[in-house]
Amino acid sequence: MKKIPAILTAIIAMITVFSTLSGAVETSIKGTIYANWMMDQSKGAKGANAHTIDRAYFGAESKLTDYTFMRITFDIRPERFFTSATKVIDSGGDTVSVPALSAYGGYPIILKYAYFDWKIKPIAQYFRVRLGLQPTAYLSYVETSWMRRYIAKMITDQNGWISTSDFGTSAIATFGPQGKLGEAELSVLNGTKYSDVTENNKNKDLNLAARIVPLFNNADFDQTSLFAQFYTGTQNVAITAPVTASDWKRQIISVGGKLAYQKWIDADFDLNFQTLGQGVGKAETKQKGLSFWGNLYLNGLVPSSSLFRTLILFGRVDKYDPNTKIDKDGTTLAIAGLECAPAKGIRGAIGFKQTSFQKDGINPTKFIFVNTELKF
Repeated sequence: MKKIPAILTAIIAMITVFSTLSGAVETSIKGTIYANWMMDQSKGAKGANAHTIDRAYFGAESKLTDYTFMRITFDIRPERFFTSATKVIDSGGDTVSVPALSAYGGYPIILKYAYFDWKIKPIAQYFRVRLGLQPTAYLSYVETSWMRRYIAKMITDQNGWISTSDFGTSAIATFGPQGKLGEAELSVLNGTKYSDVTENNKNKDLNLAARIVPLFNNADFDQTSLFAQFYTGTQNVAITAPVTASDWKRQIISVGGKLAYQKWIDADFDLNFQTLGQGVGKAETKQKGLSFWGNLYLNGLVPSSSLFRTLILFGRVDKYDPNTKIDKDGTTLAIAGLECAPAKGIRGAIGFKQTSFQKDGINPTKFIFVNTELKF
């Protein structure tokens, strides 16, 4: 994708955001920074460490009228590319190349969200239409449950199954008073990524997602929720006769949930299955990804005056299988850490992250990290 020079893009972003202020009923400017440090503890790394800015977001949200809403967000992120690879010989004699060193090419700015919500009279409380570059619903649900995008992406995002944002049109229905019971969303999407927006075929993807909060009026379990999605469409590849879209199908089924008690402990999961067509006359590939994580909030266990009330213990495990018909091709990601949230908009975490490989002879990657998220 051709990139506009960063300075010019920043100027365009500022003009676009601030030009909305004069006509908006309510406008808020928002920004987020992920500032991190990591030390590589993998075999042979010899204590390599680095400070990074993994992400910076800047944008605005405007309530234009009682029935219309607009959001625009720019994503400023490092442009990474691999400069070398470590070759590992496994016990079977195969040579496996593992990315070992990445370099940064600067911080290009790209558009992540640019959408418009329109509530429909006389059912504005329960139904709205969304147009533009918008969040993909299910990923939004599980990211909100995980709460730590500044530490790790969700498993389907990390492995390229689906993007957090795509171009499309959505119909969104909410349930219960002020939508507290949940919502359902039906979207027609390009099936591209916001970081690579080229549409390579005329087919569109359909995404049906829902989130339910069954105990929203129960003070002990009001954070408990269930979410699911069915995503079907075509991989973003060029399709010409005699090849058909079904040769490059893409179908995702996901289900997740959060069991929470009194805002001091929760357990969460995210289970995903993907089926991919591999071209004319080739068998489909089936993939599986499972995440589960949990949190222990110390503010529910210590006095309100304690210094420990802002601390959260968390852990997460991801199990990823890129092809269920092949043995020993999967990976396991484990994350554990301690998070501090001393004030609104400020969070930091220290912890350990390890990725293990099923394939024999590949050493796990290990990192100690200190990650922060700052919002305004």
